Amino acid sequence: MPKLNVTIKFGHLDKIQHCIAYLCLSLSWLVSTKKRIKKFIVVLLCIVFGMIIEVLQHTVTSYRTGDVLDVVANTIGILIGLLVFNKYSKKKSYN
Repeated sequence: MPKLNVTIKFGHLDKIQHCIAYLCLSLSWLVSTKKRIKKFIVVLLCIVFGMIIEVLQHTVTSYRTGDVLDVVANTIGILIGLLVFNKYSKKKSYN
């Protein structure tokens, strides 16, 4: 039987990785701080952190570049983390 060479390519896989990484960052920070810091501040700090990292990549290193789409992917991940946190915290408050 002949072998099939099937290659599946995902465009912008790094954007999915950014999204997942920042989802984890925001979710873990929201869970660990709970009521001590307002959710808005956590989300804002995560977004600013992602922007700072992209700027530093562009300005400080010669082998990395900053990307606006990375910031967008980071922000989407953060917002998904906030949605998950809100859903989880609502369920927990009813029990």
